[in-house]
Amino acid sequence: MQRNCRFQWHVTNSLGFLLFGIALGTGLQGKAAAEEVAPDIESLSINELMQMEVSSASRKSQTLSDTAAAAFVISQDDIRRSGATSIPDALRMAPGIDVAQINASSWAITARGFNGKYANKLLVLMDGRTIYTPLFSGVFWNLQDTLMEDIERIEVIRGPGAVMWGANAVNGVINIITRKAKDTEGNLFVAGGGNQEQGFAGYRHGGQIGNDGSYRIYAKTFEHEAFVGSSGQRLHDDWRSVQAGFRIDDRISSDHRFTVQGDVYRKTVGNTTGPVTTAPPFNSISNVDNHADGANLLARWEGAFSDGSEFKLQSYYDRVSFSAPALSDDQDMLDIDFQHRLHPSPSHDLMWGVNYRFIHSSATSTSAIAYSPNSLGYHNGSVFVQDDITLIDNTLRLTLGTKLEESHFGNTQVQPNARLLWTPSEQHSVWASVSRAARTPSRGEAQSNIALGVTPTGIPLPPFDQAQVRAFPNPNLKAEKVFAAEIGYRAQWTSQFSTDITAFSNHYTDLIMFRQGTPTFDGVTLTQPMLWFNNTHEVTTRGIELSADWQVLDWMRFTGNYSHIKIEQPYDSANSDTAGLSPRHHGSLRWQMDLNEQTKLDLTLRHVDRLRAVDQSVPAYTTFDARLAYQPYSGIELSVVAQNLFSPQHLEYREVAWMSLYDLTAEVPRSIYGKIDWRFDF
Repeated sequence: MQRNCRFQWHVTNSLGFLLFGIALGTGLQGKAAAEEVAPDIESLSINELMQMEVSSASRKSQTLSDTAAAAFVISQDDIRRSGATSIPDALRMAPGIDVAQINASSWAITARGFNGKYANKLLVLMDGRTIYTPLFSGVFWNLQDTLMEDIERIEVIRGPGAVMWGANAVNGVINIITRKAKDTEGNLFVAGGGNQEQGFAGYRHGGQIGNDGSYRIYAKTFEHEAFVGSSGQRLHDDWRSVQAGFRIDDRISSDHRFTVQGDVYRKTVGNTTGPVTTAPPFNSISNVDNHADGANLLARWEGAFSDGSEFKLQSYYDRVSFSAPALSDDQDMLDIDFQHRLHPSPSHDLMWGVNYRFIHSSATSTSAIAYSPNSLGYHNGSVFVQDDITLIDNTLRLTLGTKLEESHFGNTQVQPNARLLWTPSEQHSVWASVSRAARTPSRGEAQSNIALGVTPTGIPLPPFDQAQVRAFPNPNLKAEKVFAAEIGYRAQWTSQFSTDITAFSNHYTDLIMFRQGTPTFDGVTLTQPMLWFNNTHEVTTRGIELSADWQVLDWMRFTGNYSHIKIEQPYDSANSDTAGLSPRHHGSLRWQMDLNEQTKLDLTLRHVDRLRAVDQSVPAYTTFDARLAYQPYSGIELSVVAQNLFSPQHLEYREVAWMSLYDLTAEVPRSIYGKIDWRFDF
């Protein structure tokens, strides 16, 4: 079996390099034969890229150069040319974002440290709808999807965004913004497959409604092959999905417009469960399939009052139901958000808003995770105000704001922010900010009893040689807090070259962690070690993030980024190695070429430093991806994508059950797939 796997990898490797070698030679010949044509590698110049719209930093449209925050935009063109088939893969292009694939269906994604499968300090939105789950505080990345071709851009804001988005926007905000319906009229069919992307297909149809309205509908499906373990065995972590959705944009009047959109999906995720029983033996391991069904519906009304002020009213309902041996849960979320922007004077741009959210969670407890109570409905509410004050026209601007938030867990939080932007010229801008943000405890931390794994007892008497470790809830937990200071500088040095650099220092207090207990044995009874969640930890992080964009020629462009983070914490042997869960250094370099009008080649080199955590150490790794696309006819694009070409497989994150005797380490394999993209009208 292992010999067959090695043979398959050698064939895939040779085939991938052969295809790219032939295609590269063909493309270069085509370029030499068509020198009179100057392909445009981007639809936007470097100057226009600096003027790209960003709305997630302050809930209003601003240019990137006019944003007093560490902002980065991943465009639709970036997504298409990267060959990314999932949202986590697309996020690898952003500086300061640590993306580590755990297995075929799960990722650890964070900004500025504290990474993990359920990294809890990064707020993620899709069209303003939060996909951050309050059950465990984090994002179930294998549930988040849409047609990749329908994403207009992904806005990545590093640093606290609590004034605009509330608690949990501690280290950053990611907002996945889909395209307007009018921009997706006509028909699109995509399909492909390969050794890991075993098969995927998607279809979209868009059209007009009346004179001003547009609509689209879509459906997609995919199946991802399972990864391999460190010893070469095939794991049970395959991932299958079926999803569909729609969007309608229309106008009520010249000053009022509305959007209605929604999605429905079903996911099946392979999983290996470890020892979750309450009595010895604890070493039972089984392969199961986890299932999730979900749907969401969002409505947004934007308009202007008679005094010229602007408003936005948005509401959404989100339901997800998942079942797994360890835990099953039905969660419903209703969110209503209103914001009002007015201009009391020429030098003030004032915005205020209110938010109400109702969450109902109904969990089915097991011996692995038990909730008390099983069913809970609770309310959160907040109000914010922010004022952009022009101190010197077109040169100096001060932004002051704060959010007051009342949550069921974590009580009341005040989250202020101050930002200063200096633009001495159109090509240069300097900004600085200080802010306070909070991460409220999750329901899991406050109300769940969790079996974390097993630990040796030192007692040479089976079955007492092992004891199960359980974490117990703490209903009196306080919210985690961060005080953040940032400074940034953006510069467009020439019409072909720009840079963006940010430095930050964050001080965290009241971090929620737990301490290891010690099992005892009196000759008859083995006492299980107990862990309690407590606000006992304090950490300081400092770092620097750099990105650059260089359009060397009309047909050639380089983009790159580098991030460094240093995590300082008081030594505590009873807590996990927080500092080691994120790499100190990581960066990437992308090389984009339009070889001729029909042929495009994209190469990506990425390096990630090692993870230093004692129990989850991961060696440093370097990956190389390539994409070659060819357009034989207008509206049709054929592409082949090869990923992780440097090695047959590599480790990005080590998922080891806490203090357990089993290891679910998965290695990311080399992959190659082909794709057809066909745009047409009936």
